[in-house]
Amino acid sequence: MNSAALTLALFVTTLPAGDGLTVHLRNNDISVSAARLEVIREPVLTRLKSGSSVAFDFHLALWSGSRSNLRRRAFERFIVSYDLWEEKYAVTGLRKPRISATRLSPEAVGPWCLRQIKLANLDLTRDERVWVRLDVRAVDPRQDADLFGADGVSLVNLIELLSRPAKRDNLRWTLESGALRVSELKP
Repeated sequence: MNSAALTLALFVTTLPAGDGLTVHLRNNDISVSAARLEVIREPVLTRLKSGSSVAFDFHLALWSGSRSNLRRRAFERFIVSYDLWEEKYAVTGLRKPRISATRLSPEAVGPWCLRQIKLANLDLTRDERVWVRLDVRAVDPRQDADLFGADGVSLVNLIELLSRPAKRDNLRWTLESGALRVSELKP
């Protein structure tokens, strides 16, 4: 099967209650974890095992007070590859400084990426209500390559990327927290 035949179908998943986001607040920084975020599955697995790398875009957004008040967002792109000899995965973030991990199991790829993204320096009150949403999408590594300059992605490029309609060759996951009071967030 040639690489042109390996297309990714549109797949949007919102995980059921209990498998959503857990929101953490540490030193005015918001980070998230998920009970389950398995990004390595078909057809991504087939592409990786055929020698192609796959890019994943992680977008984390925070609303406060109401769902119309977008307070902060963070974006990161990770490139995942597969080592045929060790049967393990490697992940590299594209921002500077570049971060990477090797010898990961398929179940560890999504959580490792989540640990690298956060919403920093937030000034939230204890009674403030917040909502957090994580969007993850798999993209062709050649697609959108021009969006990343030497210093990473710019705000203009990020807006362009996020405003594009979903393409048929993407895998996409969406996880959301419900409305939470800042005092309820886990450390």
